[in-house]
Amino acid sequence: MDRTPALPNLTERAIMWRARVRTGAQAWRLPLTLLGAGLFVGGSWLSFRHLGVSPADLRPGPLLVQLLLTPLSLLYGGIGMTLLARGAGMHIPLRRATAQSSYATLAEILPIPGGALVRAGALMAGGARPAQSWALVLLAAVMWISLAALGCGLTLIGHGAFGAPLLALAGLAGTLASCLGLARMADWPTALLNLVHRLAGLALLAVRLQLAFLCLGVVLPLSDTLPFALANIAGSAASIAPAGLGISESFAAGAAGWVAVAPAAGFLAVGLDRVILLAASALFALATLHWRQEPAQ
Repeated sequence: MDRTPALPNLTERAIMWRARVRTGAQAWRLPLTLLGAGLFVGGSWLSFRHLGVSPADLRPGPLLVQLLLTPLSLLYGGIGMTLLARGAGMHIPLRRATAQSSYATLAEILPIPGGALVRAGALMAGGARPAQSWALVLLAAVMWISLAALGCGLTLIGHGAFGAPLLALAGLAGTLASCLGLARMADWPTALLNLVHRLAGLALLAVRLQLAFLCLGVVLPLSDTLPFALANIAGSAASIAPAGLGISESFAAGAAGWVAVAPAAGFLAVGLDRVILLAASALFALATLHWRQEPAQ
């Protein structure tokens, strides 16, 4: 039985918007990518100067542990892709799903909604309808950013930050709404699996960011990394809106004052984590290029 919500107008608009974005991106892709890269490089240079360190001063121990965590991060992305496929009533082998997720991670740095396009395109290639594919990607993204907002809000309540309870309530509402939406599209087990998966991903991101701060010599409680996790996710708009390198890092610098961290340290920690994940995703995507061409079952 088809449990996809009847959203014809929204679906048509999403398809039209996707076509317009892909067409318009041809003219703006290079300048916006250069702008984002310039913001990242310039911000990193200023941040290193402000902290009085250089890349050579990064602590090797935490950096090594962070590098060792990258396979787990890639696997996390692959599991997320298999859960999207499950919501569409399909099965994608984990290795191919991980390759597709790696490619989507790379696409997220472009000034187009690249990650969403790759994930929705992979579902459509497997037989899912455009409405179903885009709805699943949207709901999973809303759940991702909502959980980050909830965690960030709860952390900032402990710091007495203004507006923290409202942020936590908004995150809780978004989490519940996305979970209900996934349950309507698929079933409750699938929705709950997505919820557990996103909670695990938020914990993994927090650990990676804590290690990134340790690389800079900054000791930060695990819970205090959640504002930076939200900045990381919001910067890329959870694979929905365009964002490139430099956007998440700038948000992180702005969020640093909430937990008494130097803005330069926040910028560099998020930047370091993103660069490591992007490099790992690029290597894995190139090494497994043919896996993305296998048909879904």
